[in-house]
Amino acid sequence: MCAYLRVFLNFRQVAAYVTNIILVLVLTRDRHMHNWTNYLIVHLCCVDVLLASTAPFIAAARVTQSWTMGAGVCHGLTYTMTLSATVTMWTMVLVSIERCHTIVKPFTRGCIYETRNFAGTLVTVWAGCGVYCLPMALYFKERTFTLDGDEVVSCTLVWPAVGASNVFTVLALILTFCIPLVVISVNYYRVFRTFWASRARVKTRDVPLPSLSTDSRTRERDSTASVGNHQGTSPGQADGANIGNSNRNSRLKTTAFSGKDVRVVKILVMLVVTFLVMWLPVMIMILLIQVDGENFQGHVLKSHHFVSVLCFTLCNAILNPMFYGLLNQSNRNGVRKLFRS
Repeated sequence: MCAYLRVFLNFRQVAAYVTNIILVLVLTRDRHMHNWTNYLIVHLCCVDVLLASTAPFIAAARVTQSWTMGAGVCHGLTYTMTLSATVTMWTMVLVSIERCHTIVKPFTRGCIYETRNFAGTLVTVWAGCGVYCLPMALYFKERTFTLDGDEVVSCTLVWPAVGASNVFTVLALILTFCIPLVVISVNYYRVFRTFWASRARVKTRDVPLPSLSTDSRTRERDSTASVGNHQGTSPGQADGANIGNSNRNSRLKTTAFSGKDVRVVKILVMLVVTFLVMWLPVMIMILLIQVDGENFQGHVLKSHHFVSVLCFTLCNAILNPMFYGLLNQSNRNGVRKLFRS
């Protein structure tokens, strides 16, 4: 069992490295993809890489069945895991906020509108999450106990007060699951409602639906390029092209836009459902551990129960670059371009 777990964790780490690094290269190499939403996705990839880097330590602890990496790693590993997971959640929240503002109010200044504001937002997220996760660094300690006549060292959480675990569990449920889930769901519902309301207008006019990976700055650049192309075409050429393509456009317009609507809805639903599915099990496990810890007749939950759920949740580091980046057509084209170069 431990050998299989080690193989799985190592595979998950390599897969997380590969998918996130590829997406970072795609989003940073092409200047046309430089916008605030994609910058947040790059930041999400970097945090996922940090989260994936904790896998070898978990595997080592499970294989040896005892903690042999010292008190410093005991403090630092749990803090790094909790911090990176929390920052991941709130980065998803920032992505949903920026995407919502980009699509619902595309020509107004958003919450991130300049480099200093972007850096300040990320610093605030890291500082807030760092303070919230500080108990993990302070109260995870090495403890020695006897098992079948042998002394076993474990890295475990030792709270200084009786009610401290209850307070932290409630805060974890609210700050790292309930609030992010509500904010992400509301923002993507607003995006969905904007797309749905614009279908009638799009079917009667050649107005493109906004993309999930562009911001107002990119949109203005694309509009400028489009105006330049029209200015470079003579009136006769434009009329001839319009007459020749009008019938074909009218036949394909409804099908194309309805297909784009379906893809957008699928992506939005998938983002919310993925967040719920990947993070709900570990939240339930935290609550069960809290209840089981108050059972003085004997603990029901074992360490492998939590490790199994944790491994499932850590797979989110592989799914994030796919759902937040590679589902987008322009990003997939960027991947093809990357491997051809």
